[in-house]
Amino acid sequence: MTGPVIFLDVDGVICTALSYRLTKLLRIGWLQQIFDPVSLFWLRRLTAKFGARIILTSTWRDALTMEDDWGKALIGNLYRRMEQNGTPIAGATPVIYSGDRSTEIQAWLEENPCGSYVIFDDHDRFREFPHVRRGLIMIEHSEGIRYPHYRAAVRMLSQNNNSFCS
Repeated sequence: MTGPVIFLDVDGVICTALSYRLTKLLRIGWLQQIFDPVSLFWLRRLTAKFGARIILTSTWRDALTMEDDWGKALIGNLYRRMEQNGTPIAGATPVIYSGDRSTEIQAWLEENPCGSYVIFDDHDRFREFPHVRRGLIMIEHSEGIRYPHYRAAVRMLSQNNNSFCS
C-alpha cells in the first residue's frame, strides 16, 4: 500500500479564470500558461502535509499520447509548472472511453492501492462507480482550489477512505 493520492482535474481546478487573466496580463503564450497560484498553493500544502502523490485525471492526459507538437508542449508545460510548484505529477489514470471518470479512477485504484485519496474536479462524473465519489471535492470552475477545499481534503486524507486497502 502506498501513501495518499490526489486525483487532479486541470480545467476549473488549477486552470481557472484567475490563471487565464494572469496569463493574458503577463502576455505569456498559452503554451507557457500560468496555473492558478492559489490552487497551486493549497496543493503544495497538501502534498507537504501528507506526502500525497498527484495523479492526473484530466482530459489533458490525452496529450501524453499525442503526436503533434502543440499537444506535447501543452502537457509539457503542465508537468514543468507542477514540478516547479513542488507538486510533481506522479502519474495518470488510464483513459477508458467506455466509462466515466469514476471508471478510470476505479481502474487506477485497483492497480495502485493507497490509504486515502481525494478527487479535485469541477464536474461530477461518477455514475459508473459511485463509491469512488466519496473522495470527491467539488470545485467551482471559476474559482479553483480554495481554503474550504483544502480543509475538506485534510479531513479526507487523514482517514483511510479507500476500500481497496486492507
